[in-house]
Amino acid sequence: MPAWSWASVLPTVGFYLAWSGLALLSHFAERTTLAPTAAALLLGAILVTNVLLAFLHLPGARAGLDGIVATAQAGLAIAWTTVYAVLAEGPGELVPAMYLTAVLIAFTRTSAERLRQLALAASGGYAMSVIVRLLAGGSVAGLWGELLQCAGVIGMLVVLDRRARHSEAEQQDLATHVNRLQQEVRRVTRSAERDHLTKSFSRQYIMEALLREKARADRTGRGFSICIFDLDRFKDLNDANGHVVGDRVLTVFAERARRALRTMDSINPTRYRRALGRLGGEEFIAVLPATDIAGALRSAERVREAVASHPVGSELQVTVSAGVAEYRPGESIPDLLTRADQAMYAAKRSGRNRVRVSAVRQPKDEPKGPPKPNLRVVR
Repeated sequence: MPAWSWASVLPTVGFYLAWSGLALLSHFAERTTLAPTAAALLLGAILVTNVLLAFLHLPGARAGLDGIVATAQAGLAIAWTTVYAVLAEGPGELVPAMYLTAVLIAFTRTSAERLRQLALAASGGYAMSVIVRLLAGGSVAGLWGELLQCAGVIGMLVVLDRRARHSEAEQQDLATHVNRLQQEVRRVTRSAERDHLTKSFSRQYIMEALLREKARADRTGRGFSICIFDLDRFKDLNDANGHVVGDRVLTVFAERARRALRTMDSINPTRYRRALGRLGGEEFIAVLPATDIAGALRSAERVREAVASHPVGSELQVTVSAGVAEYRPGESIPDLLTRADQAMYAAKRSGRNRVRVSAVRQPKDEPKGPPKPNLRVVR
């Protein structure tokens, strides 16, 4: 806990106030008395040590100290209870409950292992105080009562220890269950992001990615481009060879397209190296961030050549037609997709196995002229 929190000090403050008041009442009732000098020294030591611990909870303190400080507070409470039990004169009726509540200071704020250590320390402290008082001339007749009280405290601490063990096991089971749920959520999320057959991005994910790219382009002024690919005569190929062969062709195309796209043509390089998605059927899309129309044309040509240069299997020749469009500031995603789709159909009309680009819109303040060189344009 890096900042000051009353929850970190209230249990300890309440412990000392409650038992100081009870010890004072016992002193005035002449049941268990403590010399004024010893009482002053004990209260001073308690105050100094707990103020030092309180500084660990000031703003700016290192995070993760709450359990350590709670353990230290409970340990000090056990130590000062032992000092009181040794110095006080009388039957020591308050001591067993003091030890028990001292352990409870850290019951909900520390681990089961540390709680067991505190319980052992409290039991040992109480046994030591009984022995010291006996050696100092205490009444042997009262020894049995002291021992019975000590046994009672130990019994209560054993119960707390078992409860702590049970709570720790429950927390471990809960943590394991939460971890499994998180893994399942990640698995389902990854499954929703990917097309099951081609392992390309799903249509839903690629549409969300386009919206993110549009927002980034509008914000930063750095545009992006898209390429839409459609396998040529895929229906005829599917009817003639069967769906198994058709699925194989789709898978091979996706593999070759991902290899052909540049590493920089990615939506998020830290997660995925290439941004190829399946729109549906035999139609795919590549999203190319920070890429102008000339760069998108080169990327589309690399994909087209990678597909056409080698047959699928031993003899099945496959080609692809592509349409390329560059995002225009303020343009809607449906309009951008429509322009790229129109360019792709223009590639099919002109003979297939070609790449066509959507018309390049020139800024109003520049004179009209021919489009950029080497760009095959569809209007």
